[in-house]
Amino acid sequence: MAFFPRLLAFALCCASAAAAGLEAPPVQTVEVKAARERLVPYKDLFYPMAKAVRQHLAGRVALGVQLRPAHPGVRTDDLAIWLDGAGRSLPVQLDRHGLYMVPVEDEIAAQDGSFSINKKPSDLRVNLVLVPTLADDAWTIGAVRSLLEDIPRTIDPLVPWHHRLLTWAMTRKLSLSVCSPSSRAHVDIVDGERLLASYPITEARRNHVNAPVYCRRFDGKEPFDGRARLVLPEGAQVLFI
Repeated sequence: MAFFPRLLAFALCCASAAAAGLEAPPVQTVEVKAARERLVPYKDLFYPMAKAVRQHLAGRVALGVQLRPAHPGVRTDDLAIWLDGAGRSLPVQLDRHGLYMVPVEDEIAAQDGSFSINKKPSDLRVNLVLVPTLADDAWTIGAVRSLLEDIPRTIDPLVPWHHRLLTWAMTRKLSLSVCSPSSRAHVDIVDGERLLASYPITEARRNHVNAPVYCRRFDGKEPFDGRARLVLPEGAQVLFI
């Protein structure tokens, strides 16, 4: 599940018409080239939020863009996205979470750059998503508590005033979830070699690419010392939900 549907929960979609260019080589074939359409502006929200995340949450969190079909039948397996502006065009790569990570480009932001895609913008829903980036063996109760406190302090000042109430309503119950494809998995809490607790991972959810997973939530109020460590199951994902 995306974090910003929990933190920001609004779609940033711009409708426009698609165009296609045709070329006729000497042979009897026709090559269809997808037009590049402006998706959303970069300067007002994406850039300041990515910059704040890098400054205050670097090494723990990254900012990504989640693109999902707005209606049935829209393909996303052939999707490409670029950051355009200041005479430059930077391809934005898909990461292992199924997200496009937001770069911090001062010059492009200053020139009112924007994200562009090779599809109709009206065919896609756009969400900003925070992705935990700590190594699996670095998750402690203290790290969970610190992140759940630092994220609202970093993000809230950047949210437009008309979204503040919505953001407050969602971030006040913000949690971090350890998720697995298996409902039989569990996450252990240990202090050195001593097992403090073992939690089943049973809450049915969906991850960033809309695949079914099972999760166990942590809200930072667990009754353990901050140094206690979370032992994640093999193949686990850590998500903000």
